[in-house]
Amino acid sequence: MTNDGRPVIDDLRDRVGEVLRLLDDGEVTGYGEIARAVGVPRGARAVARALATGDFGWDLAAPVIPVGTVRGGRGRPRHFIVPEMGEGENSRSAGLARRAVSFTRDGDTLLIPTSQCLDAAEIIERLA
Repeated sequence: MTNDGRPVIDDLRDRVGEVLRLLDDGEVTGYGEIARAVGVPRGARAVARALATGDFGWDLAAPVIPVGTVRGGRGRPRHFIVPEMGEGENSRSAGLARRAVSFTRDGDTLLIPTSQCLDAAEIIERLA
């Protein structure tokens, strides 16, 4: 429970919602980056649960990606590898496109340039 008697997940959901509203079109961030920014350093899974249960709407949540796997380097552009989710209007790619996030496809995965990803420090700065 939080100091005001609400369950901790509700408080985290509220803080995740604050971060989602800070993401500009064309930007993405990761579960772990949000977790570090809101003071839960090892809370990437908790952020994923908050996103799943928070009723934020797909377009608002689409730019939050399970960042981790990176492809590229050594003179090639670096990209986050993101699994596609769903099809049509409810797919991850449709949500990202509506938020003007640039990506390319590689089979069933999407490649998003790492330069578009906000880290925890940038999120904290915007929250201040």
